[in-house]
Amino acid sequence: MIYDLTILGLRPNTLGAVLPKLPDAVPNSVKTGKLLGCFTCEFGVLNRIAILSAYADSESLAEDRAAIAASGNPYGINECLGVYDRCAYVPLPFMQGDIEPGAHGPFYEMRTYGVGPGGLQATNDGWAKAVPARAKLSPLLMVMTSIEPGAMRMLHIWPYKSLDERAKARATASAEKLWPPAGGEHLTSLQSELFVATKFSPLA
Repeated sequence: MIYDLTILGLRPNTLGAVLPKLPDAVPNSVKTGKLLGCFTCEFGVLNRIAILSAYADSESLAEDRAAIAASGNPYGINECLGVYDRCAYVPLPFMQGDIEPGAHGPFYEMRTYGVGPGGLQATNDGWAKAVPARAKLSPLLMVMTSIEPGAMRMLHIWPYKSLDERAKARATASAEKLWPPAGGEHLTSLQSELFVATKFSPLA
């Protein structure tokens, strides 16, 4: 499975105007894949909308991307759009199963790491050992690596029922030395953002 994360960065003070358009515009933008989630950023780079979709293969993903590019205004919000970014990912080898819709949130922490050249294997090995114990404190939705040209990214997504649940899980993981995993010396950057599921998001 290939996962596509689309980020729509809005101009300041336009989120209220954009939100009513998303329930129709976002599902209609995913023609050949499966919409998994639509989220707004609560903490991090604000005025951002994240759209997570799944595709069976690269051909299906390319078809959707071509259709969006050709439409000129696929989400009907061009007048509010400041930044537009898409990145395709595949799960790290140790991950089992696909992302399934459901009420996992409503809070979703998305952490994006830069991975240095040749560092993916060591990072995967470290995470494979650390994730099972960490996931007992709070489940991991997915950890995956980019397949786009250019510098490699690694994205992990942790869902939480509340901010208190997140704080407790992170504090316990640190105190019990369950996290961070080995292999961190191969990571070159980190960006963490907390998103909230929209009302129509399959990942709720």
